[in-house]
Amino acid sequence: MKNYLNELTDSILKLVAVDSVENTPEAGAPFGKGTVEALEQVLSLMKSWGFKVKNLDGYCGWAEIGEGEPFGILGHLDVMPVGKGWTKNPWGEIVDGVIYGRGVMDDKGPMLAAMYAVKALLDEGLTPKKRIRFIFGLNEESGWKCIEHYNEVDVMPETGISPDADFPVINCEKGILHLTVTLPYSGKLNMAAGSRPNVVPNECEVSSDTAEFADFCLKSGLKKISDNRFMVSGVSAHAATPWLGDNAAVKALKLFGACDEELASLAKRLDGIYGEGAGVNLTDEVSGKLTFNVGVLKVENGKAAVTVDMRYPVTFTAEHIVSLLEKTFPEAEISVLNVQKPLYVDKNDPLVVSLLAAYNKVTGQNAEPITIGGGTYARALKHGVAFGPEFPGSVSTIHQPDERASVEELGKALEIYYEAFKTILF
Repeated sequence: MKNYLNELTDSILKLVAVDSVENTPEAGAPFGKGTVEALEQVLSLMKSWGFKVKNLDGYCGWAEIGEGEPFGILGHLDVMPVGKGWTKNPWGEIVDGVIYGRGVMDDKGPMLAAMYAVKALLDEGLTPKKRIRFIFGLNEESGWKCIEHYNEVDVMPETGISPDADFPVINCEKGILHLTVTLPYSGKLNMAAGSRPNVVPNECEVSSDTAEFADFCLKSGLKKISDNRFMVSGVSAHAATPWLGDNAAVKALKLFGACDEELASLAKRLDGIYGEGAGVNLTDEVSGKLTFNVGVLKVENGKAAVTVDMRYPVTFTAEHIVSLLEKTFPEAEISVLNVQKPLYVDKNDPLVVSLLAAYNKVTGQNAEPITIGGGTYARALKHGVAFGPEFPGSVSTIHQPDERASVEELGKALEIYYEAFKTILF
């Protein structure tokens, strides 16, 4: 597989070099021209391998080979904004056997690894026993409109995988709920943190014209931006793993809550990465605890608006969680922005068993399926699970500065996909 790993590495660098952050819509590119450029690069590559390919109006695309029952391999080519704090080139470079760049792990690199695994099997002269369809979304990070469009114009395979999460195999994905809580605010502070609910904000800008404000900020050791603007710093992380970050928005609310009762009340109710302060600290045996992330905070013009990302246990509903929040925030207006229902496939399901066997064969482990808070395209399938690429114990850098993957781990993922597809698809 060494030759394929070299090709995979080159392809990752080429694809990561394309800025496919969602941008201004254009004709034929509803999520910006960068996303379509990434799609066309991948479709061109797969066409050269003998796949049929199709661009579905710039929303998404597919490449397929084989006949018979369809099997989907779903991933995305859009990426999160680069943001600040990078020490390596966010558009791709290799340093000491590690590939850096936005999309290396989420999700350009993993989709390419799955592609090269199938190519290796085809190059051996094997014939697919199923119709293998790779589906490339372009709006996964901010709404899944790509999948909505796909379902409007094409037929989704019932069974498949999404290489957009973790190994060994994920048979359970928590529900996802994004909502905004808007409350009246009569104080004199302005705050702004975050741009997306699914990221732990690493900065919160605070400003005010009051005489005491600057003194308080300086005494608190905050970074000064200008005379009346200061920065509270934290650590970014994915909202599904908020314990890996340090939420700058919540830190700012707690800090300034010391001299502002309204902010103190809000901070108390937003405190806790498991929803303790908000009264939604739910848990179940199947999938574990709810996670709670304040992704966006805006305090201005007499209002405090908080956009929250929650990953909730599979035995609960979004409606139940909203009803609990209404009790915690009786004075607020709550607007639901996005709901993705949980996913659960029994660990004894043949698909799960086959994928797990491939992982255990390559790694020499005796691993079991796991639950995640992340949401993958596996939810778009009637019978699907997420499968790789991150390994247990590895440091997750998706959605963060210096997103990266070692060439060695990519090689191992490539081998696992090869073994899994050989059993399931050939």
